[in-house]
Parts: sequence; C-alpha cells; structure tokens
Amino acid sequence: MDASLPWELNPVLQQSRLVLLAQTAVDVRNKAFSEANREEGDTSWGIGCKAHERFGHSLCKLAESGKHPWLSVHRDGLYFMPHIEGVAVRVYRGPADKPSQRHLEAARSEHGRRSESRQMAFSFMGQETEPDGPWFWMMAVETDVEGRALRAVFFQANEAGGTRHAWEAPVERVSAEPAPAPAPEDKPARPARPRTAQGQQAKDALLSRDGRPLLRAQTMTLPLVSQPS
Repeated sequence: MDASLPWELNPVLQQSRLVLLAQTAVDVRNKAFSEANREEGDTSWGIGCKAHERFGHSLCKLAESGKHPWLSVHRDGLYFMPHIEGVAVRVYRGPADKPSQRHLEAARSEHGRRSESRQMAFSFMGQETEPDGPWFWMMAVETDVEGRALRAVFFQANEAGGTRHAWEAPVERVSAEPAPAPAPEDKPARPARPRTAQGQQAKDALLSRDGRPLLRAQTMTLPLVSQPS
C-alpha cells in the first residue's frame, strides 16, 4: 500500500499544524539537553524528564494563546495528549517503526475515552470500519545516542503495533553544541623596509616611517674667513 500524507487522510491534519507540533517537540528537547551539565550529575533520564515536562508546558501555552484555536491539550499530571481539532496525536520518544506497547495503550485509552463521539472515530480511522483498525495517530521523536532529537515522524498505528503512512516533518534542529568563536582577523603585514646602501650613503640617509628616503644629509667645507684685528 502506498503511503498517504496525513492531510490526505484527514484534512484537519494540515502540514503547518503538524510542523508546529514537531518543531516545538524538537526545540524543547534539544534546548533541555544543551542546558544540561553532565559534570554536575545531569543524566539523560533526568534531562528527558525535564524535556517531557517542558514540552507539555509549551503545548498548553500554545493552546491557551488563542493563536492556534485548532489545538487543545488533555492533561492529567505528567500525562498529556495534544488534539488537532479533536484528533489525538500521541507524542513519544522512540523509533517510528516500533512504537512500544505503553504508547499504543495510551493512544487506545484516549480513543476509548472519546469513543462516544462518532466524529472522533472517523478522525482516528478515516472510516468507521477499516481493516485492522482502529488506527491511531502518533508522532515519534527519534533521537541520537545521547538523547538529542534528530527528527519527528507522524504515522498511524493500531493496537497490534502495525504502522503505516509515515511522514517526516521538515524541522530544523537546534544545535546543542556552542557555536565556534570566529577566527581573529589577520592583521596586515607591515611593509618591509628597503635596505639602504652600504657605506656613507646608508649613514646619511634619513628615512620615513615606511622606509623611503626623505632627505640625504650632505657635509660641506666652509671657507675660513679671517676677522680683521
């Protein structure tokens, strides 16, 4: 089966909305890691917890700002689930092709919590009766070995762990490494001073700052004038 884009499966999942969600997750996570101090005892687990809490806080601020009326967040303590016009999107850290059972269960529970709404069932599955459904929307934040975000992938998954329609959001990663200091500008080389002639000419030469002769000193023998007595 050919992969379809999220907004082709559900019009409310517009690209700009998904990119905002993905960019927020990537920025918040990488900023948390850039602020970490390993020498003071910060570990990937602790930094990951901080990134999770900050991401939930950032989503709530976006939803409360009034600039994104399509976004809402169901939050209960450390648990939160963003919704795009009622479509739940489970966000987690891990590979997009193998969501863990814990994240699948969270998506299934959210689906069951609102299963009384016929529109919600349509939003999750695209159709009421779809093979191997229901299908849940998820966003995986894939990271490097140290925990920094590399990319964000949206896809659908079912209770059995099957996945389909993966789409990577075009996000710009925030560098966790300090920018290198600019190299100092090279100072212009001082002009070489020309060599003076050997002998008396070198002694008599008067040079300017750039080494050019300005005036050559000359000695003259004056006649001896006798004074009248």
